[in-house]
Amino acid sequence: MSDRNTIKIWLQRICLLILLVSTYTSSYGADSRVVKQLNVLGSAVIHQKNLADGKQNAVNDALVAAVGQVVMEMLTGETVVRRFQQINDNILAKRDNYIQNYRVLTESVSGNTVRTLVQVDIAVDRVSRDLSRLGLALAGAVYPRILFMVAERNVTDADFTYWWGDRLLRSRTLSEGSLAATLQATGFEIIDPPDMSSPLSLPVNAPEADMVALAGRLGADVLVTGYGTAAAAPNTMGGAINAYEAFFEARAFDVQTGQPIGRTRQKSVVSGQDEVAGGREALSGAGVLAGDDLARQIMAVWQQAQDRSAIIEVAVEGTGGHIASFVRLRTAISSLSGVNDLKMKEMTADRADMAVTYQGSARSLADALLLKTFSGFGIDIFEVTSETVRIRLVHQ
Repeated sequence: MSDRNTIKIWLQRICLLILLVSTYTSSYGADSRVVKQLNVLGSAVIHQKNLADGKQNAVNDALVAAVGQVVMEMLTGETVVRRFQQINDNILAKRDNYIQNYRVLTESVSGNTVRTLVQVDIAVDRVSRDLSRLGLALAGAVYPRILFMVAERNVTDADFTYWWGDRLLRSRTLSEGSLAATLQATGFEIIDPPDMSSPLSLPVNAPEADMVALAGRLGADVLVTGYGTAAAAPNTMGGAINAYEAFFEARAFDVQTGQPIGRTRQKSVVSGQDEVAGGREALSGAGVLAGDDLARQIMAVWQQAQDRSAIIEVAVEGTGGHIASFVRLRTAISSLSGVNDLKMKEMTADRADMAVTYQGSARSLADALLLKTFSGFGIDIFEVTSETVRIRLVHQ
């Protein structure tokens, strides 16, 4: 063996040792706190000169405000507005579940008002856990990709309309469109029906396994399949005004496992003179109701899956001669939210293999990594499976 090859081998071993040591020390020094300390103001009105009750009410006000502040930091503003009643009933009204400790720092009385400054320790992991159980997506959360296969039949239609059948459809059905729009407004990523040159010619009631397989080929994480039907409803108003009702039923499936993760059945009734327009309005309304219901169910299951830690194999190719780039990539991976640990498994001349303990799926890890930018090089994530992420370093 030549001196040049010997030196090259020793350099590779030294680089690997440095990576192993730096990985261990960064993991050892990681911040694992789950308690957040806040200083919060609270106020209350003093009734019937009862100062003691007034002070306690001011403290209670500060405690609720502290929990509310943590919730606001964890959720998007839109989610808070849309789900405020749910947040109030299940989180804010149960503030004691999340307060680990508190201390009154100071207080002041002005007229019939008392104000307090309270230092509060919040168990943020409990808040996060319960928000996830409610199906509320945390800010920065990776949402699943959803494909819809929803058939529809309006009042005057003889058969169902659906995009995977014998006809090529250029737009979604009404109920599918309103369902998709509702979920998209919540934050989910919506996959459009494929742009096909010829019909798929599948039956309207194709086997669920076939639909799930198709959704997987199209890159979906979740499949929502179902149907909506509209018909004339009993007229309880009299006169020329007619009533129309739509029934919408759908199920959601985890594409990776094929298991159902949500189900909804909704009804919408509208009034009008034109049966086609009335049916369309009823179908659209039923789709919105179904979207609100399914969003909570899907997100609750998805968040629980994201919260479970799994070991994901991350393979990086193209490391030969670019150790510095690989180190920066490894540092970026270890700094991602949800990464609890990163260990080097093997390093060869042009490839590095790592085991990443991550709270979430391999796809969500890949999605989070795609948001990172690097100076002097890029990354090509060319394969993602349920347990692996394969990356290629790209240099200009």
